[in-house]
Amino acid sequence: MAGFPGRPVRARDADRAATCARLDTAFVDGQLDAVEHRERVAAAMTARTLAELAQLTADLQPDPDAAPPPAPVPMAKPHRIWRAYAVGLVVLCLLGIVGYSCAESGPRSAVGGPAAAANGSLFTEEGWQDFLTWLREEHGGTAVVDASVYPDYARVEVLEPDDPRHTRATLYPERNFGDLTGNRKLDDPLVDLAAVDHAALRALLDEAPRRLKVRDATSRYVVFGFPTVGPDVMIVYASNDYKQSGHLFADLSGRVLQEWPVQG
Repeated sequence: MAGFPGRPVRARDADRAATCARLDTAFVDGQLDAVEHRERVAAAMTARTLAELAQLTADLQPDPDAAPPPAPVPMAKPHRIWRAYAVGLVVLCLLGIVGYSCAESGPRSAVGGPAAAANGSLFTEEGWQDFLTWLREEHGGTAVVDASVYPDYARVEVLEPDDPRHTRATLYPERNFGDLTGNRKLDDPLVDLAAVDHAALRALLDEAPRRLKVRDATSRYVVFGFPTVGPDVMIVYASNDYKQSGHLFADLSGRVLQEWPVQG
């Protein structure tokens, strides 16, 4: 991957996804706080070169359980974008990129949801229903590849309407954060966000700090469609300004499957 002499090497979607996954891990284990995580995931999602991605993880400790940095992926093997990771993505591509400042931000959608999201109430019943309405009106339905949802906005990967093999990352409320597309295997299952028990999700978000032993939580969000856990599991995260964070797995009905609370 040397590229042309004197020229930067362009990053692929797989490289961006791998960087977001590493940032998510760093957030979960306390190396990054919520603000740092969001800012770095935002930068990773729009990075053009491998050098830009490398700068985002240069000060992180190596993950002993992580695979080596990704080698070039053969074009014959389609891949999905992950962010965040969540999140928040991971985030988030997280995975996610809640609250980041972007000079290229465009106008918000005229659909009713952005007003609720701007007030930090996307997790309310009204905000959630507005979000689902936006998905139906703008993207043809509530089935998505993945989503990282924060109180004031969501990052969603949706199918391209003219070709279900291709995906596109979008933000709600809508804004321009660069062209980020990917590929999807046709047999990869989608996540139907309309199948989420919203009342149970809200309860989990309210209970997360206590369940995960996160004192004075300042950030809570949820990730759907994380590649390694399947479409029927959502991941709820909580963190605070002391760089403590935890997360739990639950099914779409809100039944908790596993928890990773703060240690110590």
